[in-house]
Amino acid sequence: MTALMVDGCAVTKKLSAADILSKTVLEFDNLSLDSASINKNLFPKSDDLKKSLLPNPHVIALVQDFARGILEKEIGKIHLTATLNAKNQSNDTLWIRGLMANLVLDTLMELPVALRDSVKLVPGDNRIVLVTEMPIDRRIFRLMDVNVVHIVGRMDVSLKEQEEAFTLDFDQDRKISQEEKQALADKARTSVLDNIVSDWVGAISF
Repeated sequence: MTALMVDGCAVTKKLSAADILSKTVLEFDNLSLDSASINKNLFPKSDDLKKSLLPNPHVIALVQDFARGILEKEIGKIHLTATLNAKNQSNDTLWIRGLMANLVLDTLMELPVALRDSVKLVPGDNRIVLVTEMPIDRRIFRLMDVNVVHIVGRMDVSLKEQEEAFTLDFDQDRKISQEEKQALADKARTSVLDNIVSDWVGAISF
Protein backbone atom coordinates (compact mmCIF):
# COMPACT_ATOMS: atom_id res chain seq x y z
CA MET A 1 0.00 0.00 0.00
CA THR A 2 2.84 2.37 0.93
CA ALA A 3 4.61 1.63 -2.35
CA LEU A 4 1.45 2.45 -4.28
CA MET A 5 1.12 5.76 -2.41
CA VAL A 6 4.76 6.66 -3.18
CA ASP A 7 4.31 5.74 -6.83
CA GLY A 8 1.10 7.74 -6.97
CA CYS A 9 2.82 10.77 -5.44
CA ALA A 10 5.64 10.53 -7.97
CA VAL A 11 3.17 10.33 -10.85
CA THR A 12 1.26 13.34 -9.49
CA LYS A 13 4.45 15.41 -9.24
CA LYS A 14 5.48 14.40 -12.75
CA LEU A 15 2.06 15.38 -14.08
CA SER A 16 2.30 18.72 -12.23
CA ALA A 17 5.72 19.37 -13.74
CA ALA A 18 4.44 18.39 -17.17
CA ASP A 19 1.45 20.71 -16.71
CA ILE A 20 3.73 23.66 -15.94
CA LEU A 21 5.87 22.88 -18.97
CA SER A 22 2.78 22.60 -21.15
CA LYS A 23 1.99 26.19 -20.12
CA THR A 24 5.55 27.30 -20.85
CA VAL A 25 6.29 28.70 -24.30
CA LEU A 26 9.88 28.12 -25.41
CA GLU A 27 11.33 30.52 -27.97
CA PHE A 28 14.76 30.21 -29.54
CA ASP A 29 16.03 33.72 -28.93
CA ASN A 30 19.63 33.90 -30.09
CA LEU A 31 22.70 31.98 -31.27
CA SER A 32 26.00 33.80 -30.74
CA LEU A 33 29.71 33.14 -31.01
CA ASP A 34 31.58 33.92 -27.79
CA SER A 35 35.18 33.16 -28.71
CA ALA A 36 37.56 30.84 -30.54
CA SER A 37 40.54 28.85 -29.29
CA ILE A 38 43.33 27.43 -31.45
CA ASN A 39 45.07 24.13 -30.73
CA LYS A 40 48.29 24.86 -28.84
CA ASN A 41 50.32 22.31 -30.83
CA LEU A 42 49.12 23.55 -34.20
CA PHE A 43 52.52 24.77 -35.42
CA PRO A 44 55.89 22.94 -35.26
CA LYS A 45 58.08 24.20 -32.42
CA SER A 46 61.44 25.75 -33.26
CA ASP A 47 63.82 27.85 -31.17
CA ASP A 48 64.81 29.81 -34.29
CA LEU A 49 61.20 30.72 -35.01
CA LYS A 50 60.60 31.75 -31.40
CA LYS A 51 63.52 34.20 -31.54
CA SER A 52 62.60 35.65 -34.93
CA LEU A 53 60.42 38.69 -35.50
CA LEU A 54 59.78 37.52 -39.05
CA PRO A 55 56.35 35.95 -39.69
CA ASN A 56 56.20 32.22 -39.01
CA PRO A 57 55.86 30.53 -42.44
CA HIS A 58 53.45 27.98 -40.95
CA VAL A 59 51.23 30.81 -39.69
CA ILE A 60 51.33 32.54 -43.09
CA ALA A 61 50.41 29.29 -44.87
CA LEU A 62 47.48 28.66 -42.51
CA VAL A 63 46.16 32.23 -42.85
CA GLN A 64 46.38 31.99 -46.65
CA ASP A 65 44.57 28.65 -46.68
CA PHE A 66 41.91 29.98 -44.31
CA ALA A 67 41.35 33.01 -46.56
CA ARG A 68 40.85 30.63 -49.50
CA GLY A 69 38.40 28.47 -47.56
CA ILE A 70 40.81 25.57 -47.09
CA LEU A 71 41.27 23.65 -43.83
CA GLU A 72 42.76 20.17 -44.02
CA LYS A 73 42.21 19.35 -40.34
CA GLU A 74 40.57 20.65 -37.19
CA ILE A 75 42.60 23.55 -35.79
CA GLY A 76 40.61 24.44 -32.67
CA LYS A 77 37.16 25.15 -31.26
CA ILE A 78 34.55 27.88 -31.55
CA HIS A 79 32.54 28.51 -28.37
CA LEU A 80 28.85 29.11 -29.01
CA THR A 81 25.98 30.26 -26.80
CA ALA A 82 22.34 29.53 -27.54
CA THR A 83 19.73 31.50 -25.62
CA LEU A 84 16.13 30.40 -25.12
CA ASN A 85 13.31 32.43 -23.64
CA ALA A 86 10.89 30.38 -21.56
CA LYS A 87 7.60 32.14 -20.88
CA ASN A 88 5.96 30.37 -17.94
CA GLN A 89 2.24 31.12 -18.25
CA SER A 90 1.31 29.19 -15.11
CA ASN A 91 1.31 30.47 -11.52
CA ASP A 92 3.83 27.87 -10.36
CA THR A 93 7.61 27.54 -10.37
CA LEU A 94 9.65 24.76 -11.94
CA TRP A 95 13.36 24.00 -11.47
CA ILE A 96 15.41 22.82 -14.45
CA ARG A 97 18.10 20.72 -12.77
CA GLY A 98 19.88 19.29 -15.79
CA LEU A 99 19.74 18.92 -19.54
CA MET A 100 20.87 16.52 -22.25
CA ALA A 101 20.36 18.01 -25.69
CA ASN A 102 21.85 18.62 -29.11
CA LEU A 103 22.10 21.78 -31.17
CA VAL A 104 21.55 20.89 -34.84
CA LEU A 105 22.87 23.41 -37.35
CA ASP A 106 20.64 22.47 -40.29
CA THR A 107 22.41 19.62 -42.13
CA LEU A 108 25.88 20.97 -41.28
CA MET A 109 26.51 19.36 -37.89
CA GLU A 110 25.04 18.27 -34.56
CA LEU A 111 26.60 19.55 -31.33
CA PRO A 112 25.94 18.50 -27.71
CA VAL A 113 24.88 21.44 -25.53
CA ALA A 114 25.10 21.98 -21.77
CA LEU A 115 23.07 24.13 -19.41
CA ARG A 116 25.23 27.02 -18.17
CA ASP A 117 23.41 27.31 -14.81
CA SER A 118 20.44 25.71 -13.11
CA VAL A 119 17.28 27.61 -14.01
CA LYS A 120 14.18 28.40 -11.98
CA LEU A 121 11.17 28.87 -14.26
CA VAL A 122 9.15 31.47 -12.37
CA PRO A 123 5.87 32.81 -13.78
CA GLY A 124 6.70 35.11 -16.70
CA ASP A 125 9.82 35.31 -18.88
CA ASN A 126 12.91 33.24 -18.08
CA ARG A 127 16.31 33.12 -19.81
CA ILE A 128 17.87 29.72 -20.48
CA VAL A 129 21.51 29.79 -21.62
CA LEU A 130 23.05 26.78 -23.36
CA VAL A 131 26.72 26.44 -24.32
CA THR A 132 28.55 24.26 -26.81
CA GLU A 133 31.74 23.96 -28.86
CA MET A 134 32.02 23.74 -32.63
CA PRO A 135 35.15 22.27 -34.23
CA ILE A 136 37.08 24.66 -36.45
CA ASP A 137 37.38 22.60 -39.61
CA ARG A 138 36.26 22.91 -43.24
CA ARG A 139 32.62 23.04 -42.17
CA ILE A 140 33.14 26.54 -40.74
CA PHE A 141 33.04 27.86 -44.31
CA ARG A 142 29.46 26.58 -44.67
CA LEU A 143 27.95 28.59 -41.82
CA MET A 144 26.15 30.73 -44.40
CA ASP A 145 24.32 27.59 -45.56
CA VAL A 146 22.64 27.15 -42.15
CA ASN A 147 19.01 28.26 -42.42
CA VAL A 148 17.46 26.51 -39.42
CA VAL A 149 18.86 25.85 -35.94
CA HIS A 150 17.22 23.02 -34.04
CA ILE A 151 17.52 22.13 -30.33
CA VAL A 152 16.17 18.78 -29.22
CA GLY A 153 16.69 16.85 -26.01
CA ARG A 154 15.55 16.06 -22.50
CA MET A 155 15.57 18.10 -19.33
CA ASP A 156 15.46 17.08 -15.69
CA VAL A 157 12.88 19.16 -13.81
CA SER A 158 11.51 19.29 -10.28
CA LEU A 159 8.80 21.24 -8.47
CA LYS A 160 11.30 22.29 -5.78
CA GLU A 161 15.06 22.80 -5.86
CA GLN A 162 15.92 19.78 -3.70
CA GLU A 163 13.13 17.42 -4.77
CA GLU A 164 13.38 14.40 -7.05
CA ALA A 165 13.77 15.36 -10.70
CA PHE A 166 11.69 14.06 -13.59
CA THR A 167 12.77 13.83 -17.22
CA LEU A 168 10.74 15.61 -19.88
CA ASP A 169 11.40 15.94 -23.62
CA PHE A 170 11.56 19.17 -25.61
CA ASP A 171 12.05 20.12 -29.26
CA GLN A 172 12.55 23.65 -30.61
CA ASP A 173 13.76 25.15 -33.86
CA ARG A 174 14.31 28.61 -35.29
CA LYS A 175 15.04 30.09 -38.70
CA ILE A 176 18.27 32.08 -38.92
CA SER A 177 18.14 35.37 -40.81
CA GLN A 178 20.71 36.37 -43.42
CA GLU A 179 21.96 39.12 -41.10
CA GLU A 180 22.45 36.69 -38.21
CA LYS A 181 24.31 34.21 -40.43
CA GLN A 182 26.57 36.94 -41.77
CA ALA A 183 27.35 38.22 -38.27
CA LEU A 184 28.12 34.69 -37.08
CA ALA A 185 30.36 33.94 -40.08
CA ASP A 186 32.17 37.31 -39.79
CA LYS A 187 32.87 36.86 -36.08
CA ALA A 188 34.03 33.26 -36.65
CA ARG A 189 36.49 34.41 -39.31
CA THR A 190 37.79 37.33 -37.23
CA SER A 191 38.08 35.29 -34.01
CA VAL A 192 39.99 32.46 -35.70
CA LEU A 193 42.44 34.77 -37.49
CA ASP A 194 43.01 36.88 -34.36
CA ASN A 195 43.80 33.74 -32.35
CA ILE A 196 46.18 32.36 -34.97
CA VAL A 197 48.17 35.61 -35.05
CA SER A 198 48.12 36.19 -31.27
CA ASP A 199 49.38 32.64 -30.64
CA TRP A 200 52.32 33.31 -32.97
CA VAL A 201 53.11 36.71 -31.39
CA GLY A 202 52.85 35.23 -27.90
CA ALA A 203 55.36 32.53 -28.81
CA ILE A 204 58.10 35.05 -29.69
CA SER A 205 60.78 35.19 -27.01
CA PHE A 206 63.49 37.82 -26.60
